[in-house]
Amino acid sequence: MSTHQIVIIGASFAGLTAAQGLLKTVIPSLGGKDKYKVVQIAPSEDFYWKIGAPRVIANPKSLPLEKALLPIAPYFNSYGPEQYEFVKAYVTSIDTATKTVHTSTSAAIHYDSLIIASGTNFNTPLWTVTDGPEALKAALDEVHRKIPEAKTILIAGGGAAGVETAGEFGETYGKTKEITILSGTTGLLPRLQNKKIGADAQSRLEKFGVKVVNDNVKVVEHTKEDGKDVLKLSNGETKTVDIYIDATGDKPNSKFVPQEWLNDRNQVKVDPHTLRLDVPGVTGVYGFGPVASYSDGAAIDISFAKGAFLETLRSDLSGATPGPRTKKIYKKMTSDMQIVPIGSQGGVGVLFGYKAPSFLVKMAKAKDYMIGRAVQTLDGTA
Repeated sequence: MSTHQIVIIGASFAGLTAAQGLLKTVIPSLGGKDKYKVVQIAPSEDFYWKIGAPRVIANPKSLPLEKALLPIAPYFNSYGPEQYEFVKAYVTSIDTATKTVHTSTSAAIHYDSLIIASGTNFNTPLWTVTDGPEALKAALDEVHRKIPEAKTILIAGGGAAGVETAGEFGETYGKTKEITILSGTTGLLPRLQNKKIGADAQSRLEKFGVKVVNDNVKVVEHTKEDGKDVLKLSNGETKTVDIYIDATGDKPNSKFVPQEWLNDRNQVKVDPHTLRLDVPGVTGVYGFGPVASYSDGAAIDISFAKGAFLETLRSDLSGATPGPRTKKIYKKMTSDMQIVPIGSQGGVGVLFGYKAPSFLVKMAKAKDYMIGRAVQTLDGTA
């Protein structure tokens, strides 16, 4: 009996969720586990809890890297090689005619079903293991080596990651170092509909001694000189700082995906309810997580869509005729959802469109950046 091979590209939040969901629930429900094999392809054998990156960067004594960077293999040891295989490689292209994924190791891997869960890329390895764990470790080592003597720190990016990082630096060093955050727009947390949340975040940062610069000022060029970071700003100013943290956001990791599968933001085009690839004539391909068009890039777009996505996979693998719907579909929430710690004792946030009190932010995330969920993500119980 031939084996149906399910290839997952990516092994971060979305990729791990897909792999464990298939192995724990979907495939057993179909009967005959020997009929299916999951092959996961990623450039790193470690999972990085990047949700905690702001504290790992700014306050490693509170959240050391060894707690946030965990090996993937132990959490799949219960599956035999006929059930699960991890391939350490970059994906270089997808051959749709032969249903083959080509990798940086020259291996050509056949797929019967394909899940693109490759996440996003950043301008710096401080936030990801897309370039492997060694690049992350080297970038963190540089920042941590500079922190004790640094007098000036600049964070670019007014989204959650930038605000959280500024808050971590501010709480620990706001009285001894000059800390600046460039929102890059007219205010902090610009993705939120409620602009009062961003104003609250600014007030909290300023209490820590952090200088907040709005007015659409951005870093347009970054060079290094004598161990310092030289930044050219969009307002014509040049700043030289001891530490520069680029938190300006991420972009879909999709350069290996056929162009006809991508939208104008280079995300994989998927049906927003089932997460099937939304390209005529192509079946058995899915997009999951921030690389896919249904997602705004938030982690909740993975957890909230998980049930519907796994139901789609179950339906398709069972041999049911693929259609626009399954019994369970994903309905994206349109109201604001974001929790943003500013230091360890609180922060700002909004849940289902309603402002979250600071004490709730502390309990939900600020205390330890939910580090306990890292293992749950790896073992599929999150």
